[in-house]
Order: sequence, then structure tokens, then C-alpha cells
Amino acid sequence: MKRKLVLVGLATLFLGVCDVVAQDVVARVAGLEDNKEYMDLLRSDDKLRQQTDSLMAVVREVRSAMRANVESRDSLVQVRTDSMLLILSDAESAIFAMRSQKIKLIDRINTIEQKFVLEGLGNIGGAQNAQAAGSIFKNEYFTKSLEPDDLKLLIQLQGKEAAVREYATTYVKNYNNIKTLYDKYLQATTEADAEALYAEMATSMDENFVLERQLAKAWSEIYDHKIYVYSYFLEKENREDILEITESMMMEARQQKLLSVDNCASESLADYCLQKPVALNYEMYVAKLLNLTSSIDSLSSASRAVRQIDYRLPMIDIERRSFVDYEAIEFHSRSPYNSSNPIPECVVYEYGTIYRILLGTYKVKQSPSIFRGAAPLFVEALEDGRFAYYAGGLHSSAEAEAAVEVMKKKGFRNPQVVEWCDGRKTNLDEQGEGEQISFRVVIKGGVLDDTVKEIISTMASEAQLSKVADDEFLLGMFTSRATADRVAQAIMKCDENLSVEVVEIRPEPEEDESDDEDE
Repeated sequence: MKRKLVLVGLATLFLGVCDVVAQDVVARVAGLEDNKEYMDLLRSDDKLRQQTDSLMAVVREVRSAMRANVESRDSLVQVRTDSMLLILSDAESAIFAMRSQKIKLIDRINTIEQKFVLEGLGNIGGAQNAQAAGSIFKNEYFTKSLEPDDLKLLIQLQGKEAAVREYATTYVKNYNNIKTLYDKYLQATTEADAEALYAEMATSMDENFVLERQLAKAWSEIYDHKIYVYSYFLEKENREDILEITESMMMEARQQKLLSVDNCASESLADYCLQKPVALNYEMYVAKLLNLTSSIDSLSSASRAVRQIDYRLPMIDIERRSFVDYEAIEFHSRSPYNSSNPIPECVVYEYGTIYRILLGTYKVKQSPSIFRGAAPLFVEALEDGRFAYYAGGLHSSAEAEAAVEVMKKKGFRNPQVVEWCDGRKTNLDEQGEGEQISFRVVIKGGVLDDTVKEIISTMASEAQLSKVADDEFLLGMFTSRATADRVAQAIMKCDENLSVEVVEIRPEPEEDESDDEDE
């Protein structure tokens, strides 16, 4: 009944999205308050934003319900999943349609704003005879107005713009891939299928982790310097009117970010998509002052292209699924296992932690009757040809220790706790025995910038970073090769100039101690 109410609630929320009422809005450009078309467009845009936010809330609720649903593992899982998938599909289709509608609205709003502002700007007297085409970065009047160092840095940063746009578009592409994979991940019925999908998601998530930091670093440097240079130029030209307009645009961008904070998967992406049009408008107004008409058209097209990038991406709370089946140990007067119901093979889960009680290791398979009616039982074929028998599947080490005491009372001579964590087996009663392999990441070829250091501190917070030479660093230790590989790949994606390698560390063999005592 509770599950049915959840589905009804989701459907009701979805159907109620259209009841949003647009709030009163303020003109983004002073002087357009009496333009009815413009103000109506702003109201429509605000209403559309609220409707989209409501639909994004539906999407989050549906995915949360799907996640809880798959953990229930009852007979109605698939029925409920199918129902929620229909709601999810309808909601995301509606979001896409609204996104397309919003782009058209924003284009019309910007067209009105740009036309209104540009018509009132005029040209700079000293630039009346400037070339009618070309870039502001090559315009003699503009370049001579700047300090040489500021101009040099401006041109350098302009050359990085293509890379920044690639960061943003690749992030969105990866996000959409993660979203598609995650919906499939929630529907996977076997651990093998789920883990394969998770590995694909992890690759895109790691790449986006790096891209987000590269985007934040590169774009903040570009944006801050461009705004400084353009403001400096406009101040020199005593164009306080344009500075007021651009300040208003920056405030509007900040406000839009605040309104979207719950529906932005990446703050860095939001900053780029909201601030880039502001920088382009700055350039457009400067180009108009310099009489560079063709630049205005190209800048307007560039602004429209940025608005095609969707920064309002619903947050996806990805939790790794566990397929571990926990079973307490019970005792039967007669063993439930026989020739027609043999003891099953021990299941090793790729993700999750489970504790089993090792009852004994034998050269040949044993009859179930020797295990005193304990269930569930599992058998593991060892590499040396022997067979290990286990009882139970317990959730914690405390439960396992308690089970050991029960097994001893039942007559088992040496029951031991064995832990499986993400597929790795450890006999806790023999812990420390045997060879423990670890891994280290070796980084060579340069210094580590702040972005690389942030990646290391986030992805490998417990690993120690050591500098062994001016251009060589060691990061470790890692108990998992997979974790070390993920960190190494993230570092390489962040800085292609670095040489990154994962090396295996085995403990040195202990030297044999001579025994001088008399035997």
C-alpha cells in the first residue's frame, strides 16, 4: 500500500507542475519597463523556469524512489520500476521541451535588449574612421588604450576560450551519458550487469570531476581579466552608462545562479554559461563603440551558441548498489542439504562487505551431515585443490564474532571469521599472515598545480603525497589497484605533461633467522 501511495504521489506531483504562477518581474535593462512584449517575455521565462524546477524535483523524487525500490527485492520490484520509468520518461521529455522553449524565449529577450542598448551607444569620436570589420583585439584604438601587460594577457586568455568551451560541452555530454547509464543501473537485476554499468559511469564521473576543476580554474581567470580590461577601457572613455548596464547584467547572472542552485550538477558549468554571455555583451558594446559592425554579429552568434549549453542539470545522487544477501546461521535437526540439494558454491560479491564463518578446509568434498545441521552453508574450491566450508552471511564483524561463540558451543573446533570486502577475502583470525600487496602512484615530469593537488586530496584523501625530486612525486599507499588506477587516470587527464604510473609494492621477504639453541 505504501509503495502504491508513493507512485500516486509522484504522478500527482508531475501532473501539478503546470499550476505554477509567474511572479512579477523586473526589467533587466533600464528603459525597457514599458516594452510590453519584453516584459511579457520575462514573465513567460520566469514561469517556465518554475515549471522546469518542479519537473526536476519530480525527476529527483522518481530516481530516489527507484533506488529504494530496487533495494526491496520483492516480487513487485519490476512492476513498480516500469511505472516509475514511465513517469521519469514523461518528466524528462517535458523538461527537454521546456528547455527548447526557454532557449527561444531567451533569444527573443536578448535580441530586444541588445537592439535597445546598441542603438543608444553611438561610436567613439576617435574611432569613427576605424575599420568596419575585424576583432576588437586587433583594433588599434582599443589596444593602445590598454596597458601592454594587460593586453598581452588578454590575448593569451582569448586563445584559451576554445578549450574552455570544450570543457563545458564535454561535461554536459558526460553528464547525459551518466544519467542514461544510471537509469539502466537501477534496473539491472544481476551484480555483474550492475558492476559493468557502474564501471562505465565511474569513467565519466572521474572525467567530469577533472573537467569541472579545469573549467573553474581556466574560466575564472579569463572572466576576471576580461571584465577588468573592458571596465578599464569604458572608464577611460567615461561611459558610465554602459558600466551600469554591464553591472546590472552581472547581478542578473548571479541571481540566476542562486535561483538554479538546487538544479545545477556543476557550479563551474553554471558560472561559465551565465558569465560568458556577460563577457560577450561587454565585447559587443566595446565593438559598437569602435564601429566594428561585423564583430557585433559574430559576438551575438557566439552568445547564442553558449545559451544552447544546458547548465541546469538535475542532480544525480549516485549510490552504489549492493547485491549482498545476508543470512543468519540457523541449526536444523537434520541438514537441509543432500544430493538433490547440494551445498552451493560460495558467492563472492564485487561490491559490499560480508562475513562468513569458516568451519574447516578439507582435501575432498564433505558430506553435509558433518556440519551439525548448520545453514546456510557454502563451499569454496581453493587454488590448492582443497575445499573450504563456510556458514552464514553476516552483516558485521560483531555479528560474526558472536556467531563464532555459538559455533564453538555447537561443537565446532576452530571456527574462524572470514571477511569479503569488495571481492577481497581476509581471514580475520589469521590477519597479518601472508603477503599483503599494496600500490603506489608515481608522478614524474613537472610540478603539481592546484587543480592536480585538489584532485589528489579529494580522490585519495588518505594517501600520502611525497616529493622525492623537483619533478617526481610518490602517492600512496593504496590497497586497491582499481583505486590507484582511477587516481592516476584523473591526474593524467588533468595534466597531460605529467607521466603517471601505478607500481605494485610487495613486502620484502623476511630473512631466515638462525636458531642457535640446542634441539
